[in-house]
Amino acid sequence: MNPPLPLSILLPLLALALVLADWLSWRSSAGLPTGRRATLLLLRMLGVAAVCALLLNPGKWVRPTEDRERPWLVLLDQSASMAQPAEEGSRADEAKAHAETLAKLVPKEVPVRYHPFDTVAAPAIAELSQMGAPVGTGSDLHGSLKRLVEEAASAGDSFAGVLALTDGRQTAQPSDAELESLALRLRSRKTPFHAIAIGAGIPPRDLVVRVTRPTVTVFKGQKARIPIAVEADGLGPQKPDVNLIDEAGKPLATINVEVLPGKTAFAVFEVDAPAASARWSIQTAALPEETNPGNNRGHVNIRLLESKTRVFLAEGAPYWDSKFLAQLLRQQTQMEVHSVHRLSDERYFRIDSGEAEPTETPQAVFPETLDELSRYDLVIFGKNVDAFLTPSRLEALRSYVRDRGGAVLFARGKPVTGTLPGLDALEPVTWASTTVGDFRFLPAADGEAAGLFGEALPPASASLWTSLPTLKDARQISMVKPFTRVLASGRDESGSGFSKDIPSLLVRRYGQGVCGLVNGDGLWKWDFYPEARELGNMYEDFWTQLIQWMASYSEFLPGQDFSLRLPSLRGRAGDAVSVSMSYRGSGTVPSPVLRIISPEGKPTDLQPAAYPDPGGHPHWRASFTPDAPGAWKLSVVDPREKAPPAPEASYLVPAPPLESDNLAADPVFLGSLADATGGSLIAPADLPAFLSKSFTPEAPTARSSGAIWQPSWTRWWFALLIAVPLALEWYLRRRQGLA
Repeated sequence: MNPPLPLSILLPLLALALVLADWLSWRSSAGLPTGRRATLLLLRMLGVAAVCALLLNPGKWVRPTEDRERPWLVLLDQSASMAQPAEEGSRADEAKAHAETLAKLVPKEVPVRYHPFDTVAAPAIAELSQMGAPVGTGSDLHGSLKRLVEEAASAGDSFAGVLALTDGRQTAQPSDAELESLALRLRSRKTPFHAIAIGAGIPPRDLVVRVTRPTVTVFKGQKARIPIAVEADGLGPQKPDVNLIDEAGKPLATINVEVLPGKTAFAVFEVDAPAASARWSIQTAALPEETNPGNNRGHVNIRLLESKTRVFLAEGAPYWDSKFLAQLLRQQTQMEVHSVHRLSDERYFRIDSGEAEPTETPQAVFPETLDELSRYDLVIFGKNVDAFLTPSRLEALRSYVRDRGGAVLFARGKPVTGTLPGLDALEPVTWASTTVGDFRFLPAADGEAAGLFGEALPPASASLWTSLPTLKDARQISMVKPFTRVLASGRDESGSGFSKDIPSLLVRRYGQGVCGLVNGDGLWKWDFYPEARELGNMYEDFWTQLIQWMASYSEFLPGQDFSLRLPSLRGRAGDAVSVSMSYRGSGTVPSPVLRIISPEGKPTDLQPAAYPDPGGHPHWRASFTPDAPGAWKLSVVDPREKAPPAPEASYLVPAPPLESDNLAADPVFLGSLADATGGSLIAPADLPAFLSKSFTPEAPTARSSGAIWQPSWTRWWFALLIAVPLALEWYLRRRQGLA
């Protein structure tokens, strides 16, 4: 029963109604004989009882079912990349030919739905002649398939499978989590995704321009050297003009580069440094037959430093390495170098930038106090520096790195002959006692992640590193200390038998500063390697870029009292970006302002919030959310009068890719999605066999809907139970002359 009211209420009401109806029937027939009165009462009781039974609503709950067929979904790519040439005609022509083959070979018992798509899925088409021209401004296979699957699910349906006729280009960029979510949904519905990667068999024709150092640090008044690499795939010999363009779109320089098929051509732009940090473009015109015009352009961040990098170099065992390094640094106009070389216990030579002759002194000249050390941005130690360091100097040195954001570089491996208590706190490693012979210097993955290789120096994949002369005298390391990053390793070239690569370039944060280590000797030989000059003078570039990178790897840039840190240099529009700032100056701590300039040039000032730091250093935090693509510029505004230069940073929000950026087929994306759903990537020649195997009639599936109440009183005889006794009572009453 499914009564309209609870039984606790309905039953008393029905009993009252039955008693009242019987009483009225008996009362209204008072003039009749007892037998006739009893007959009328019985008929009234039967009729009213039937009505009461009707109100109890007898019946049962049922779940209705219906048979449904699962159709196959065929997706037809209509984006502009499908207009590219294929083996016969265009890719769109090839897709249509495959669809026509499918329509001929698939049995009529197998339902098929054809949906064109570009950035969104279009309504289903009944005839293939309704396919439009491939003019879509983008491709979103993931989004289109997701929408169709969700629409089918909302109607209680699913697809027997999906076949996509597409080149696989995806201008929309779903995350890995979104792709896995779609694949999981398809697997749960037993809907495999299959695809034909149209155009994948045609070799791409592509001219590629790469900036080999995306970040170039340059000083005011200096020349900025921007190395580039140009490659040509699937093309004959080329001589493209490569242009360097500033942020306003003004050409700065042009280089004509001769490129041979299969070989990388290198060139270097050398132009005056900009007046402020900038983001420049490198680009060349796209060739008419290119499939990927998007990689004909690149960007380089020019980071301008206005203050000279102040360096103190202490060397206790002069050799070619220390001689070449000191001479190189003194030649750099952007560096102010003070170097001291120990020749014997009572002979020290000091030579500073701008001085032609050294000064001899019997004392181990070294900054005595923390304030004297703070005049320098970087302290470089060679070998056997024990004589330079007293306990008080060591304490000042540790405070200089930890509290003032200083940088220390151990440029020739282990800096002391034995052990020097206090210095080991700054060393990134614990030393072993043995050394190794010749080894090959090779950048490590962590070196690229840290932004040294691939940014300031050539990437780990550059063939240059395997061609440079080997180094020597690396010392074995018993332990790499926590929080140390191994930026490069040494590979045995001498047969000395060390079983694994030995760390050869390491860096470690220490408080607000940084400590670096070059484990080995012999880099001076890189200065005599002419072929390495394709990417610049590697000896000069290695040391100058490493020193500038180390100075910027610490909290503070040279000559600046504030630091400015971002978690990354690029991200998506709409994602919040956190910014942190620190201060290392003396006296009253100023309150900085964070200035953010949008790509359109609109400035916004934020007041960062101070937060406590375990070391007692002044720190601030702020956040902003970029809402448009482009280069966002951030800078710290120092409110003090005659304040030193303040740090700047650039945050890039890439624009969504355009359909015309890359016209090459992408079978990798299609294959990964197919594998994740239990589907396959189909070769065009295998399409008939695939259709005969997969597009087969499927038994209809029963679909159940929600349970409904099926009453029993809807049958014809139940109406008679009500109508017959009441009608008969009325007839008898009329015969007896009753109302």
